[in-house]
Amino acid sequence: LHGEAVAVGMALAADLSARLGWLSGEQVGRILALLERAHLPLAPPPDLTADDFLSLMAVDKKVQDGRLRLILLRGLGQGVIADDVDPVRLRETLEARR
Repeated sequence: LHGEAVAVGMALAADLSARLGWLSGEQVGRILALLERAHLPLAPPPDLTADDFLSLMAVDKKVQDGRLRLILLRGLGQGVIADDVDPVRLRETLEARR
């Protein structure tokens, strides 16, 4: 199950990175296609709402000094730690990847 959760996180991170203007739609498509080829899920379970997801993320090990730190992409192979993500964009991503 951990691998499936990681894959969903990767798909969400790619989507959010695109919403922030850091990845193109083509790059997101490449990431999603690779995950799909590995038969991994691309979205969280349907019964997990955006609010549920945000509540779980608030107590994640990546929260530091009360700020959620996310690993996002500024390009393929260019991971960055982002702790200033627009909460509106994050919610949009969580709601879109259903």
